[in-house]
Amino acid sequence: MPLTMASSSKTNLSFYRFRKLRMYGAWLFVAVLAVFAKSTARGFLFAIPFVVLGEAIRIWSHGYLRKSRELATDGPYAYVRNPLYLGNFLIGFGFCLIVFHPIVMSVFLVGFFIVYWVTIKGEEERLTLKFEKVYERYSREVPRFLPCVKPYSNRTKKTFQLYYAQEHGEHITLLGIIDLFLILYVRQEFYQNHNSLTAISFMAIIGTAGITVLLLLGMGFRYFKFR
Repeated sequence: MPLTMASSSKTNLSFYRFRKLRMYGAWLFVAVLAVFAKSTARGFLFAIPFVVLGEAIRIWSHGYLRKSRELATDGPYAYVRNPLYLGNFLIGFGFCLIVFHPIVMSVFLVGFFIVYWVTIKGEEERLTLKFEKVYERYSREVPRFLPCVKPYSNRTKKTFQLYYAQEHGEHITLLGIIDLFLILYVRQEFYQNHNSLTAISFMAIIGTAGITVLLLLGMGFRYFKFR
């Protein structure tokens, strides 16, 4: 096997293994957030703008992303190389604001930057092997994580396609965000009302159960579709 092919295979294997580990870490963080953290009404107000902005960036990013087909350089990719991870950061930061606990925030910040630094470096190596000089030029002009003001000069000028966001499973992410919001809300109401639930809380529980079922069905469908 040629050296470049061997390097590419090794890079892809490490990348997908780490992506799975990243997913498990995210679910663990969600579980800790939902079970141990105490949310506040003020925290919800602070969190909503960050979470909404983060999810909007994710949807915008997926609308321009053709995975494994071409290098995305338009839309948000014209301003930052990793807009999906920027969106993830804003969403995670927003949920940390809901609980407003320094330990939770510290764990999130440290964990996020360790996990995503390794992930981004692996992806950059993979993209360099695949797109070579095209990606090298792109990476020189467009920052890795903090967006720039001036768009990439050689962007592809594609149009946003909502279909691609659905194809990449962004509706599942959106359901997960809503589900976690409802879980934290019910937990807050439960403690504020001295271990009792109001009618609104019961409605939130029903909504949570319904969304959880849809979430599991969506995840199961994608698993069997792409396995």
